[in-house]
Amino acid sequence: MSDDTFELEIALARESRDLKTTLAIIRTIEAEKRTHLAELRTGIGIMTIPLSLLTILIATSNYYNVYDVIGFVIALVIGIVALLVIGITLVRRAFYRIRRSDLDRDKACLTTSCVVEEYFAV
Repeated sequence: MSDDTFELEIALARESRDLKTTLAIIRTIEAEKRTHLAELRTGIGIMTIPLSLLTILIATSNYYNVYDVIGFVIALVIGIVALLVIGITLVRRAFYRIRRSDLDRDKACLTTSCVVEEYFAV
């Protein structure tokens, strides 16, 4: 075997390893995206809880006087606001991270396409 063929085999092995590494990075980014989608789903679920609580309050409002239970109502409203803030925070953060994951994946895919083109060009 000549030195040129040996160098060519080393170059092909190196590019193949780069391709495998890049594909592993893309798989990792996709796994992170699934995690962010789960976070988005959780945030939406948390944001729906206050609506359920308000529905229960409105449905049972004929059975109590608001002035008699004003302490409970204030505590419930504070809890509802806290749940809304947590839900909105989770949703916004998930949207931001999903967008960032898509950009990272696109960059990695560009790198992969360059590696594949170089691999098949040799």
